[in-house]
Amino acid sequence: MNGDAVPTDDELVRRSLLQPESDAFTRLVQRHQSRLRLFLRGLCGQVALADELAQETFIKAHRSLASFKFQSSFKTWLMSIARNCWIDQTRLASFQNAQTLGHPTDDIAPQASYEINTHLEEQLIFSIDLQRAMLQLSLQEREVIAHCYYADLSMSETATLLKLPLGTVKTHSHRALAKLKQILSAWERVPATERQDT
Repeated sequence: MNGDAVPTDDELVRRSLLQPESDAFTRLVQRHQSRLRLFLRGLCGQVALADELAQETFIKAHRSLASFKFQSSFKTWLMSIARNCWIDQTRLASFQNAQTLGHPTDDIAPQASYEINTHLEEQLIFSIDLQRAMLQLSLQEREVIAHCYYADLSMSETATLLKLPLGTVKTHSHRALAKLKQILSAWERVPATERQDT
């Protein structure tokens, strides 16, 4: 492999397996951590919980790296582990009768103790509104959106991962996007200065 070429995920996986002391797995983490956190935030709606699940996902991925069969992309395999971590967390929370699971928490609100650029503030407010809108979707709709748009997986990859027919995934995606557009329609009409007061 050319030393100047950017290694593929598969190459980094192989290097990590053959040379455990190398930085190969660290590079995989750096490459995928932002997308993974975004994906988990789309699923669970809580920033702190998503970050915890992302950390757990990478730990599990590292421990079970030898089981990666190169039959799918590393990203798809990683998102599958993340989804399983989220499912386990959801079951645990249900068992403990947690009251806050699946609801926006204070940790996603802007910590506006200092002035920030108006454009950045508007982006932050929209991000919060989008997170709340995601939680109004059905579970399957939210999963499809999280996989296709947050995790950047194809419809086919999403269908395989969720064990759903491709047509069903497309239907959930279409309905979810229509719902999100309706819920977030205020962003097309209301000036930014007014959105902050709603």
